[in-house]
Amino acid sequence: MSKFYHSLFASLFALTLNADAPLPNEAMPEFPTAEFIQMPIEETPAAPQIIEPKVAAPLPKKVVDKTPEVDVKPFTGKIKARKVRMRLRPDLDSRIIKELSKNEYVSIVGEKGDFWAVQPPSDTKAYIFRSFVLENTVEGNHVNVRLEPSLDAPVIGHMNSGDRIENPAISAVNTKWFEISPPLETRFYIAKEYIEYVGGPEVKAKHDRRQITVEQSLDASAILAKSELRKHFTEIDFDRVINGYKNVIDEYTEFPDLVEQAKEALASFQETYLQKRIAHMEAEQIVAESKQAEHREMVESAAQITDRMKIWEPIEEALYSSWANINENRDQRTYYEEQKLASVELSGIVEPYNAPVKSKPGDFIIRDKDTPVAYIYSTKINLQNLVGKQVTVIASPRPNHNFAFPAYFVLDVE
Repeated sequence: MSKFYHSLFASLFALTLNADAPLPNEAMPEFPTAEFIQMPIEETPAAPQIIEPKVAAPLPKKVVDKTPEVDVKPFTGKIKARKVRMRLRPDLDSRIIKELSKNEYVSIVGEKGDFWAVQPPSDTKAYIFRSFVLENTVEGNHVNVRLEPSLDAPVIGHMNSGDRIENPAISAVNTKWFEISPPLETRFYIAKEYIEYVGGPEVKAKHDRRQITVEQSLDASAILAKSELRKHFTEIDFDRVINGYKNVIDEYTEFPDLVEQAKEALASFQETYLQKRIAHMEAEQIVAESKQAEHREMVESAAQITDRMKIWEPIEEALYSSWANINENRDQRTYYEEQKLASVELSGIVEPYNAPVKSKPGDFIIRDKDTPVAYIYSTKINLQNLVGKQVTVIASPRPNHNFAFPAYFVLDVE
């Protein structure tokens, strides 16, 4: 320690012993200036700042509903909303099995907390590994039954050794699995707020029977419609198909999805029927126009007067004269108009009659199914152009001169 500090401490010690006694002048040291007493400070490096990692606040633990599941007296419940979810477990995070439509019926058999336990819908399929089934009987205890044909699928029930399986079917998705009906103890779950009570279990049983009936009716109508549309348009029983679909639409309103299917199928049938009708009418129009053109051509051709036709003019002239003598000499046009009023229709194929006989009643024969019908001739229609054709002629009776068949004068061709 320096002399300066030693003297200072000594003086202070003396003052404490006798505060009133002044120190001798020589003993009073000069008080150093501030600059003198400022002591150097050794700087030390600052400690490194440690930043602790932020720890996330722990998530609140999920509250597990420990309410036991209990059986209830079975009843029928009706879904009150659209797309109501049926779950694998009584938990909003549980897997969704199916979305149910409004007004669907379910069988309630138990409850757990805010959920009703329901029996699986009739169309629910379950799967069991084929290795555990021998001759439709389960071999093994507590064998898992799953929702899908996969080891990753949720377990929805169990079966034990000796349990029978009715009509197992090999899964089309995975042939290592059997597709079966769910075990009797299988339960799914629906939130209580979406179900209303509508009666005892017999209500759903009746509802299910009606659903089977309407589904069968809808299938039958679809098969009938498909069968009828294969027929020729004129043979389609349109009313029968329409009535089948309308019966579903009018009588089974409690099944809106099936009613909607019936409406769509009915609209499709009507559209297809309309297209077939248009096609049929167009085809008929083409045929009619073709027949009309053929008829015009035939009539125009038949109207050509030939020498063979002129041979019969004297006979016709004599017949007209006899008629005119008793009908005030009315003209020949009136004569043939009257003849047409008393005419008959003859149908068949025209053939020439070239037999060299006297007084033959015609130079053509009209034949129907290989049987001669009549002898015919004409001064108005060129029958030669009709040879070999199936025709219907308008004809007036003429003397047949005791030949085997009646004779006619052809007035026109249809």
